Amino acid sequence: MNVEMVDEEQFLVRTVRDFIDGEVKPAVNEMEHRNEYPEKFIEQMKQIGIYGLAVPEEFGGTPVSMPCYVAVTEELARGWMSLAGAMGGHTVVAKLLTAFGTWRSPCRHCASTAATATRPSTTSSATSGMPR
Repeated sequence: MNVEMVDEEQFLVRTVRDFIDGEVKPAVNEMEHRNEYPEKFIEQMKQIGIYGLAVPEEFGGTPVSMPCYVAVTEELARGWMSLAGAMGGHTVVAKLLTAFGTWRSPCRHCASTAATATRPSTTSSATSGMPR
């Protein structure tokens, strides 16, 4: 099934693919054998913006289409399933807070999480103007 994505989404998927092939795959076996938490990769995923993909824009996220989200998840799982799991866990929390949280809980939790995930140095600007 060939699903169309906008140019920005295609770029994101290529960026994740390059990250997996260039950074994750060469190191995953050794890290797995050492039972090492992939903190370095999690930080790189934040820099790429992966943790903001399921967070609405009004809370500091950069939401993408479902085909793009699936393609990003597939790329992460291709490199190391733990990375796809980390993304999935974040998505569940973000979706639950967005759907069932009060106005204050998504503002406080989603915005700060998406901001640190997508723009690590701008957390305060992402949450400024939001009710506390």
